[in-house]
Amino acid sequence: MKKSRSYNYNEITEPYICDFTTSKVAGNVDFHMHNSHEIYLLLDGQIQYYVENSRYDMKPGNLILFSNREIHKAINLKNQAFTRLVIHVEPYFIQPYSTTATNLLDCFNRDPAKNNLVQLSSQECDQLIAMAHILQDTKKNHCLYGNDLTAVTTLIQILILINRAWQKTGFSKFTPKPHRTQTIMNYIDVHLTESMTLSSIADALSLDKYYISHLFKSETQSTIFQYIVVKRVAFAKELLTEGHTVAEACHLSGFNDYSNFIRTFRQTTGYTPGQFKRLNHSLLS
Repeated sequence: MKKSRSYNYNEITEPYICDFTTSKVAGNVDFHMHNSHEIYLLLDGQIQYYVENSRYDMKPGNLILFSNREIHKAINLKNQAFTRLVIHVEPYFIQPYSTTATNLLDCFNRDPAKNNLVQLSSQECDQLIAMAHILQDTKKNHCLYGNDLTAVTTLIQILILINRAWQKTGFSKFTPKPHRTQTIMNYIDVHLTESMTLSSIADALSLDKYYISHLFKSETQSTIFQYIVVKRVAFAKELLTEGHTVAEACHLSGFNDYSNFIRTFRQTTGYTPGQFKRLNHSLLS
């Protein structure tokens, strides 16, 4: 089974990250998730974004949002570099600035793989880019008087802009299109905690195991078992957040081997399950 790519989140020292990036490949080449919420604006290029079992076709000016519960993966449709703005925001950092009338995390507090894509007007896109540059500058010059407050107020303005655009986009304008691997993903999602092999999945779907393996790889550029592993780790994170013990999270999320669970969780999240549980508890306390 292919190991998940390690990712270091640095939650405590990095309450937000803001970067403009141009490259041919995404920062994470496999299905992955973050402990932060992610704001992703495509500036140039043509990509597909898988979010859970949904797939979105993106073009420049499209904004896509990922909560810290959603696994996702970008696929470059052309052999050319694409440019994007990526902002990561830690929920614990921004939540204190929300009010009863304005929850700055509204656009992330939704069902997984629902209403991820947001359409910005050209003016909104320019405003977001300009504020992102300010956010970058305040971080580079963090010792300059007032830049700590400028960063916070700019981040709040970014989230207000995004939430307004998300509400304006509505719930049906960007419905993800069906794709050829969706049946496989749907089966995995329903049977996530059960023991699964390539043969058992193929038999359940009345398909050849070599066919579904090739189809999944050609469409997503990842393996079926890499998808299963990250989905199980995402579920284990939810269980730990809800208060389950590490042993309970291991068993309930479908991992039958405790040592493999510890190793895989750390490779996928950057933390052991115990570290994640303690960190999450301290941030919520």
